[in-house]
Amino acid sequence: MAKCREMNQPAWDEWVSTKLPVIQEMCALLPPDRLYLLKTSGHRVTLISYAENRTVTVAVTGEYNALTFEREVFGIKPEDLEECDLPADGELLGVILTERKDVEAFIDAVRPLVLADSKGPNARAHLEERVAPRGARSTRARAKRSLARAFKGH
Repeated sequence: MAKCREMNQPAWDEWVSTKLPVIQEMCALLPPDRLYLLKTSGHRVTLISYAENRTVTVAVTGEYNALTFEREVFGIKPEDLEECDLPADGELLGVILTERKDVEAFIDAVRPLVLADSKGPNARAHLEERVAPRGARSTRARAKRSLARAFKGH
């Protein structure tokens, strides 16, 4: 398992000692100098903060993943994380979209498909039929064209 950053242990111990017991438990369970795998997405993440409701906020970055855009994710339960290794030498890493306006345009472009997926196959089929009649175009090709339009001129 990989340490992703160096930590001043005495300073860390002093900081932890000033926190609520629940935060102290979280700090012991999930040290901030480790790289974790977020099981639900398969992304490597680093810790940003601990919460009193026994969850953490993590950073999903291009330093350890190949991503469309970087993000912070809150409300992650400790059982959804496991320590993992650093990326392999030569592994594709980085971020495609770095400007906020591009990230927002991307999210706006894919949101209808993501929401339709969350409502089940019938909702997705209904959306696809409404956007493009049967057989007109594939969803992937339509999404590519939509993204191209969203980023045109940016």
